[in-house]
Amino acid sequence: MITSANKSIISTSFRIVLFLAIFLIAAPVMAQKNRQPDKKPAWQGYHEITIGATADQIREKLGKPMTEDSEGLFYTISETETVQFLLDTGGKVRAISAIFSAENPAPPTFADVFGKFMPADAREDGSIYKLVRYEDLGYWISYNRMAGEKAMVIVLMQKF
Repeated sequence: MITSANKSIISTSFRIVLFLAIFLIAAPVMAQKNRQPDKKPAWQGYHEITIGATADQIREKLGKPMTEDSEGLFYTISETETVQFLLDTGGKVRAISAIFSAENPAPPTFADVFGKFMPADAREDGSIYKLVRYEDLGYWISYNRMAGEKAMVIVLMQKF
């Protein structure tokens, strides 16, 4: 029996997967302008889980996922934080999507992700978006903070 809570979880999961799919298609084109081959990002992964980690390593750090299949694992960390790990055909992390709702008391800042020396390029409405390719590391990272005093923050990492 599907309860209203399960419908909400399924609906939220679907929106996250849909957003990630759209973003992953468009990101390589947008990333061509933002290359930082000689620097490392401050954000190396989610809770020490990095690109290339195995599903077993994820479970070891975060426990049992809310949902799991051969393509990925999805966790609800709290009411204000979710994370999804997409796996390659070898069962290793190829993408990480961490979403922090507007109600999250301490979402990552731009500096938490890219370091304090990279410019944030905030838009007039206060939103921030940046995608940087780290060629020497083999992945890109994006930071997206919606507009508003309290705003949703999405951090994505993906292997090339």
